[in-house]
Formats: sequence, structure tokens, C-alpha cells
Amino acid sequence: MPTRNPNPSERPLSPYPSRACSIPISEASAIYSTWPIKPLALLEGTRFMIRLLLTLSCLLLGFNAAQASPTSGFPQYPSLSPDGSMTVFSLGGDLWSVPTGGGHAERLTSNESSELRSSFSPDGGLLAFESNRNGATSIHVMPVEMRGQRLVPTGPIRRVVTSDRNQYLSGFTPDGESILFWGYREPSLFRESGMYRAPLDGGAIVPLTSAKGDAPRMTDNQLVFSRGGAPMERPRYRGSSNQDIWSMNLADGSFTRLTEGKANDSHAFPLPNGDVLFISSRDGQNNLWRLPAGAGEDSLVQITSRTPANDQTTIGHGIRDLAVSGDGSTAVFAEWDQLHRVNLDQSGNPTTRIDLRVNPDQSRPSTRTQRLDNEVDEAVLHPSGEAMAVVARGQLLVRNVEDDHPTKLITADHARDRWISFSPDGDKLYFTSDRSGHEGIWAATVTLSRADLEPEEEADGETEGEGTGEGDTEKPKDESSDETVNEQTEESSNQNATKASSESVDESTDADGASEAGDDEDEKKEKKDKKNESGKRWAEALRFEIAPVVVNEHANHHPMPSPDGRYLIYMRDRGDVHLLDLATGEDRLLMNEWWPPEIQWASDSRHIIYAKLDLDFNSDIWLMDVNDPEGATNLTRHPDLDESPRMSDDGKVVIFRSDRNQIGGSNAYDVYRIFLDETLAGLSDWERTKHFEETAKAAGKKKILDIVDLEEEHEPSDALEFSNLDTAWNRADRLTSFEGGEDDLLLSPGGDAILFTADIDGTQGLYKVDAMGEGRKRLTTGSVGDLRMIPTGKTISYISGGNAKTMPMKGGSSKTIGIDADAEIMMSEEQAQKFDETSRLFGRWFYHPDMKGLDWDATTDRYRELAMTTRTPQAFNRVVDMLFGEVDASHTGIYGGGGFSTSVDPIGYLGISTRPVPGGYEVTEVLEKSPAAHPESELLVGDIILGVNDITFSESRDEDPSIDLSKAMNGTRNKETILEISRDGEDHTMLIEPISWSAWNGLAYQDELRRNREMVDELSDGKLGYLHIRSMNMPSVHQFEHQLYAAAHGKDGLVIDVRNNGGGWTTDVLLASLTAPVHASTIPRGVAWEDAPKEAYPRDRRLIYAWSKPIVVLANEHSFSNAEIFTHAIQNTDRGTVVGEETYGGVISTGSFRLIDGSRVRRPFRGWRLPDGTDMEARGAVPDIRVQRTPADEAEGKDRQLEVAVEELGKRIQSDQADG
Repeated sequence: MPTRNPNPSERPLSPYPSRACSIPISEASAIYSTWPIKPLALLEGTRFMIRLLLTLSCLLLGFNAAQASPTSGFPQYPSLSPDGSMTVFSLGGDLWSVPTGGGHAERLTSNESSELRSSFSPDGGLLAFESNRNGATSIHVMPVEMRGQRLVPTGPIRRVVTSDRNQYLSGFTPDGESILFWGYREPSLFRESGMYRAPLDGGAIVPLTSAKGDAPRMTDNQLVFSRGGAPMERPRYRGSSNQDIWSMNLADGSFTRLTEGKANDSHAFPLPNGDVLFISSRDGQNNLWRLPAGAGEDSLVQITSRTPANDQTTIGHGIRDLAVSGDGSTAVFAEWDQLHRVNLDQSGNPTTRIDLRVNPDQSRPSTRTQRLDNEVDEAVLHPSGEAMAVVARGQLLVRNVEDDHPTKLITADHARDRWISFSPDGDKLYFTSDRSGHEGIWAATVTLSRADLEPEEEADGETEGEGTGEGDTEKPKDESSDETVNEQTEESSNQNATKASSESVDESTDADGASEAGDDEDEKKEKKDKKNESGKRWAEALRFEIAPVVVNEHANHHPMPSPDGRYLIYMRDRGDVHLLDLATGEDRLLMNEWWPPEIQWASDSRHIIYAKLDLDFNSDIWLMDVNDPEGATNLTRHPDLDESPRMSDDGKVVIFRSDRNQIGGSNAYDVYRIFLDETLAGLSDWERTKHFEETAKAAGKKKILDIVDLEEEHEPSDALEFSNLDTAWNRADRLTSFEGGEDDLLLSPGGDAILFTADIDGTQGLYKVDAMGEGRKRLTTGSVGDLRMIPTGKTISYISGGNAKTMPMKGGSSKTIGIDADAEIMMSEEQAQKFDETSRLFGRWFYHPDMKGLDWDATTDRYRELAMTTRTPQAFNRVVDMLFGEVDASHTGIYGGGGFSTSVDPIGYLGISTRPVPGGYEVTEVLEKSPAAHPESELLVGDIILGVNDITFSESRDEDPSIDLSKAMNGTRNKETILEISRDGEDHTMLIEPISWSAWNGLAYQDELRRNREMVDELSDGKLGYLHIRSMNMPSVHQFEHQLYAAAHGKDGLVIDVRNNGGGWTTDVLLASLTAPVHASTIPRGVAWEDAPKEAYPRDRRLIYAWSKPIVVLANEHSFSNAEIFTHAIQNTDRGTVVGEETYGGVISTGSFRLIDGSRVRRPFRGWRLPDGTDMEARGAVPDIRVQRTPADEAEGKDRQLEVAVEELGKRIQSDQADG
């Protein structure tokens, strides 16, 4: 009997070669990609077929891997053994080894996590690698040895670096006793990582230098590293944040800049002969370059000149992921889907592709089963309320709303289906799908229901021996349908019967004297047969038909059927609004828009109410007669955002959200109401109450629409009548004013109830008020989204926690409509769908109309092939980032996507700085307000921490610590922790409660601001103030205003620091403070004019505290986006002098969209230009006085940029004073 691996996520590795046939990864991927997504019931059949196809593939290949063309999927991060004979690389999240000369690759690790960079120790006996198996990416090692031509693990994997922050591997120290890595281990105002050494024996991790940098590599006498933040996926980037290569002399700590320029230089490897090998984009593509020992840049030697072949649009920016053997003889790099080796000893440095092969049966599973029960992100009730359709991870499903009913998949493939809406008669489910290759409108109908499988009941008396007594008959199941349908049928039958009776008074007999009662019964039967049972059919649905409605070369999406079921409004491309006559097929353009309006049909199927943006990105509420699009009326006419319009059935009440009572774009919306019928405003309270009682009662009597026959003649209903719309904007009343904002608006059909989500008094939930904004009631707590209702308004539906729920409109218990379904996902097909959607939407919305001259279709076709070979979110996201690099733009990126996840180590922080000393760690700094500054747990500079809880750092007070402090602090976050310390030669035991990284980071930031303020105060003799703007958001604006008064009030000038500001949107709010005109001053009684400051002005008259005195702005290469707009604005308005470094050159407004697996993709849609028309993207704000921040400055703790800023501002103030 086979044994079961107790840890399936860490499969055992065989030291013997696999006997399975080898086929190229891409061929295995192609086999996998032919299989669509299927329900779980077909899982075993699918697996069998996959195994069969793989077996046939092996037979066709003759079990000879060498006969297949060399290919390698998407290998990443290769490393080389010390002699260059063996290559280790990452593929599918695991580490593999292959002879550098080519051959069969073997797996070294097998874990659900992602293992990426690796490095051999100098003696080849250890392999260090990155893994996120403990949450954050950290460094691990495992012993390995060569056995013939194979690399074999020989011992357990051991973690070397413990951290809750990502740490990235560089390599080993020359003696092989420590690991070199870089990452964020200590908070800093400057957004660059530090470089560290981690002893293999578990001792203290120490910084290599106080200077910032990436990818440190060490020789016996120097440390080589890179600095800069521009990604290598943008080889055409030319800006201040480009990467350059530096070296540090290990003997004296001095720094030398090895490369300087606007291009990226990175991945530097010092060679044994003193040369430095690195990747550079200086020729527009990432290539391999060599800097001879002791030479300058004029002696650079280009080793590779990688360019696309004639049939290739791109090679993914050239080479990536460089590695060099310890003996300096061999280099290896990745390019597109291949690994290549470079002979560094041979003249000309020939480059050869590595023939790399992997057994597909050893690769990660090509399919996975995905539970859909907590994946619901859309839900809509059938108009009858009997069934609910949902979208879960791009699949359409439906189920009966009653308990214990099964869920049925309407669609089960890799297309993404969403934006669902039932037709008003409930016959069709409209949705958007990309199953044709781009978005189109489709409709699902039920072709088989459970009732169709039930035997038809035979007519009374036709069956021999059938009883006629009351006890011998059984009520047909069809007659037990839901109450709503029965009510409608009864009402319709009565009306039809009356009509038939009156029409047949003079025609009671035919020519033969026969009664026409039979005809009357036939008519009744026909009416009964025509009753709308679509709700029951959907509730008991078994099979479905999917048919295209609007599918063409455009992107058609967001279907919205009219209330009479005869028209369909939908969006096209970026936001054009179309009206489709479902009977005639006539398709009319209603609105030509660049952004999708938010639309609701009026009950008359003639009008729509909608919100749309103008070119000032202001949104108003509009009303349109679809027969007269040009005559649309702006109902709100307000310069602030009015959104989410909702209209009552009678057209008399409109509600919407608006941020018009907020300042600074906080997106805190309140609910507003407009009475389109002016008479409602003039009613007394009891009259208005009566009115809404009647409208609610009328709405509650609404019946589901009869099945619409589009071929029948149709008499449109009376159009709603409106008057005095031109003054509607003046009738907008604010109904809510809660802290925060209201969202997810819903208006009952009668206009009597308003639902919204909000956080009120600290409770997030769904709330309800009446038409006057009164009688607030909380319906449910927690997060609520996708709020909808059935036509009567009696029942609402919503999403909460990935589940669909229903609730009566009046309130009460909610009901979860559970989804019991799985989907089997074929990885290659999912990757293809994700990639196609990403490239479509990015190409549709990217701010530059011609994609900067790029052939986007050809480029995405090329990258699609590569994306389909990936098997992990990390690899897929990297391919997408490479694609985005082709447009050479900021504000791009893809994040998330599921995959392996586990909790991050709960490391606690004391709010101190330390250094290792014999016995433990000496405290060198204590931050204010940190746990170590608390009187009951106070640590003093000079204290030595000897142990944490049960961990002692050294066996002897004479020995250095054998355990890193961060490892000892693991598990202590926000927990009472015992510290053993030595103070002035005496041992003490104390209790302390460590804090999180974010809390430590906040304390460190405030401490850095304090030191900068003290520095400015000292350098200026107290005449100047200093403040730092951390981000361009409202919390930072509030902090700015506070600092402006606290640090600068009464000063002669102000230094405004926007270095390392990542952007946001508040430039104009800040300018309102800094450019407020000095048009008057005020003096109260009791103060002499000559004694009052000339800028004295009532604070309550201004929107924000104003500063009109001289300023200097500090900026650097990490000032980004809106921080750059601010810097440009200071220069363009001549408000002040800019000191420091040119800003990054990344200015685009961006949004984002979500993929089927939850990945988030940035969508840069709006460009920014200077007054002369210059695109701010790739054009940073150039300082008036350039001052670079060097590694030497950082190592010495100097801030020359701030020093020069103080000096410059002092000169300006003196000049202004001299000029009077």
C-alpha cells in the first residue's frame, strides 16, 4: 500500500534521475491549454485525458528529449556553481538545476511558496535562496553536492534571515560564512533599501554600511552595489532615478561611483581580475557590459547586443537576471523564455543558448479546483424573487432561493462573465462576456428545467380506471407555483373572463346551435398557458443556452434592459452609450463619452437618468428622453461630484450622492434628494407621508412582466411628464451628514425608502431612511456591496463577505444564498484570459492615444505566448510588467493574484536602535513614545539586552550573540515580553510590549522630522521653519497645516521638503495655502498698527492656513507623481526655489481594475502637461540648485541638500530685506 506524504506541500525529492520522458515545457503547456474549465464532476476524466495526451506525446517524441527543440518556459533568476558547470534557476516557483552545457533539469525544491533568487557558496556546498514560505520573502540555505553531472540536496533547508519585511538575496561573502542581502529592515525617510550581512551560524545581522543600495556583492577588498529606483523593465527610461553602480572600499569605507548616466546600470558582479560585469540599458536595450578594473566609463566594453529577430516584435527588453560563476569564467542570464551562457574566458565572449528540458510530470499542476462558495462579487434576484443569479470568479451560476437547493453553473469555461441583469420578464439573463476574445453582450436562457422532466398529467377521464372522487385526484405541481405568479394569473384570468363574457352576449351559439363555452374555456387555457413562469424555470434550471446579443469588433458591456423589455442600453469601448431596439435590431448612439456614465432607466422605458463626467472631471446628474438625446437636462449643475442617480417609479423623486459639502476631495459623499415634482415640496408632513404610502403600496402590487414577444405589436406606455427641470438644481436637499461618506445608494420604487452603506458611530453597515432623510434604521452590519432589489421593492439583495444575501426592504433577518459549486481551472487558459483582459483594458485606457508609437496588438500577441507558460502569480505578473515596460511609462503595474499565502512572522519591535556586543545587543538610540521610552519599560542608551523571554543571546558574556535580535523578537508583537538586560554592570528583568513595524516606522519618521527641524533651526539661528510632506493626501494636508503653524509661525522663511513623497492629489490644496494673495490685513482694537504683523488676517476667513513668506522646496529622485506636479507648480508660479535632485519624471493619473483572480492592474488614463505643452511624464522637475545625495553623505549622516536649502533661503531673505 503506498504511503502518503505527511506534508504534501513539501514533496520529497528523489536523488535518482526521473525515468519519465522529457518534453519541452512549452509543449506540455500547449497540451494543457487545450482543456477548458469544467465542473468538478468531470475532474477525473480530465485528469485521465491529460495523462493520456502526455503519454502519447512521449511516444511521439520517442522518449528522446534531445529530439525536441530546446525551450524553457519562463525561467528566472539563474545562479552558477563556483566553477560555472551547474546552473540553478527558478521555474514555476521552485528551484531547478541543469548542467550549464544543457540537458535535463531536475527539481531541487518542491513547495507551494515561491522560491526565486539563489546563490552558491564559494565552496559549492550550500545553496542560498529566497522563499516566501514563511510569509515575507526571506533567505534560506540548503546543503548540496555534485554527484556526477547532477546537483543533489543533501540535508534539510534552514532559514537564515527572519523578517516580516521582504529581503532579497545577493550572494555570499568571499569566506562563505555570511549571506549578503538587501531590503527594508530599519525605517527611513528615504525609500531605498539597506544592505546587510547575515552569518550562517545564526549570529547578529548587521548593515554593511549606513549608505543605501541594492544587490551588494563583495570581494576581499570592495563592495559593489547599485543605487536607483527605475525598473529594468523600462530600458528607455532616462531620468534621475536611473540605477548606477557604486563601490565601497572595505578598508576605509570610501565610495566610488563606477557608472553615471541617464540609463540603468545594475546587476553588477565584480570579477576575480577586478573587472565589473553588469547589465546596462545605455543602448536602449538591456545588454551585458564589462567595466575593466580601475577604468572609467570611456573604457566600457559591450559584450552582448541583443535585439529582436525579424519575426519578433520584442525580446522583453533584452537580458535579465544576470549571474556569474565564482571563478569568473562563466556568466548566465535569462532572455524571454530561454537561459543563455557566456564564456567570459574566451575571446569575444561567445554566448550560447542553454538546451534546457523539464519533465512535465514534475512541473506544477496544470489544473486546480477552485471553490466558488465565497467568491461571489455580483448577485441579482429574478424579478419574481424565486431565483438568484450570481457571478463567482467570472462564472455565472443560478439557484433557487429556497434552502437546500443545488447551484447550477450557467457558464463553465475560462471566459470572464459579469455585469449581469435579468430581463424584466425574467426570461433572459443578460451579461457581459469576453468569450469571443473581447467584451460582448450575451444572453442566457433556460432550455431544460426540472418541470420539463416531469410526466405530463393526462386529462380527466381519459385514463381507464381513473377515479373521480375527491380523494382520487392530486393537484398538479404546476399549480403550486409561487404566490406572486398565482396572484398575477388569477387577476389576468378574471379580467379575461369578464372581457370574454361581455363580447359573447350576442354570440352564445353557433350556426348549429352549439354553445361557445368551449371556446371560452380554450381562451382561458391559452391565457393560463401564457402565464410567466420564468422564475420557476430559473429556480429549477438544468440546462442553458448562451446566445450573442451584441458581439462585434468593439468592446460592448454593461447591458441594461428597459423596464418594458424591448430595449437594451449598453456601453461601448470607453464609454459610448448605445440603445438597441431588441425587436428591430436598430442600434443608436445616445452619447459619445470618454468615460462610462452611470445610468438608470426610468419606469416609462423612455427616459434615463445618469451621471457623467466633463473634462474638468466634474460629475452632474442628467435626465434624457432617449428619443431626444440632444435635449438632455442637467439636473444638478454643481462644480462638485454628483453621482449614483436613482429615480422613483413615478419620476417624482431623484436621489444621488454628492461631495459638495466636503473640502479637498475627501470623497466623503452625502445623500441628496430632488423633488422633480415641485408640489411634493409644498405638501404638509402628513400629506407627504400619505403620498409615499400610496406610492409604496402601488409598487408592491406590481407584477412580473408577461413574457415579451418582440414580434407582437407593442403600444408604449405613457411617458413620464416633467416640468421646471431647469430649476431642479435649486431644489436639491441634503438628507444625510454622517462622518465619512455614504455609498451603494438604492431608492425604493415608491420613493419612500432610501438605502445606503455607511460607517455611522463606528458601525459599518447598511442603513435606511425615509424620503425626508429621517427615521434612520440599520438593516445589517458589516461590508455590503452590489445593492439591488426586485421590481416591487419588497426584497433586496447584496454581497457581503463574498456571499450573496437577501433581506426584506422593511428590514429583518438576512438570508445567505449559498453557492455550492467548484470550478476546475486550467492554468494556461486562466493565464491567457487574464493576459487578454489586461492587454485589452490597458490598451483601451492608456493615456497616450497611439501607445507611444508602439504596435500594441503585435506586442501583446508576443507576450501572450510567454504569459501562458507561467504557472505562478509572481511569474505572470513579471511578464505583464515586462509588457508594460514596452510603453515606457510610470504608474503601471500588476499586483496580487492569489497563489501561496501564509501569515507573516509577528515580529515585535522595541523602538530602539542596537548594535551587537559581547553578551547581546547594546541600545544605541531610543525613540520617543516607543515601548522602550515608557517609564515602566524604559530602556536607556548603553543598556545591553541579554535575552528575550526564554532566548539567551550568548552562552557567555564574552561571546558575540549567536541569535539575531529579530529572530528572538518573532512572536512578540503586541504581547507582554520579558527582557533580560544589563545596566551599569547589573542585570535586570523587565516587561515590555513590543509594537508592529508600521508603528515603529511612524515613530522613526517623527524622530527624523524632529532632527531635521532642529538642524534647520540651528543653521538659521531660529529664523527658518521646516516641514516635510509625506504624501499628497488629506491626512498629510492636515499635518502640513499643523506643522505650518507649529514649526513656521513667526519665522522668516520655510523649507518645504517633498523628498521621497510618493504622490497623491493635493497639490492645489497646498497651493491654496502657499499662494493665497495678501490683499488686506486686520488689526483689532488695542493693538497699534506699527506693532502688528502685516500678514495678520482672520484665520476663519480662509479655507486653509496661509503662508506668504519666502519658501524653498526640497525635492529628489523619489519625489513622484503629484509631488512632482507640486514642484513644477512652485517653479511655474515663481513661488520659490527648488533645491535637490530632479524628480522622477512619472506623472500620469491612474486608476486600476481587477482581474478574475483578484489581481489588481493599474490603469494610467490621464496625462499631465506643463503650460508650454510639455508632457510631465518622463520630464522631471529640474531643481534650480542641484545637490546630489551620495552614499558618503548617508554613511556620515549628512544631509547636504537640506544644508544648501537653508543657505539659499537665508540668502533670499537677506536680499528681500535689503530691497526693502
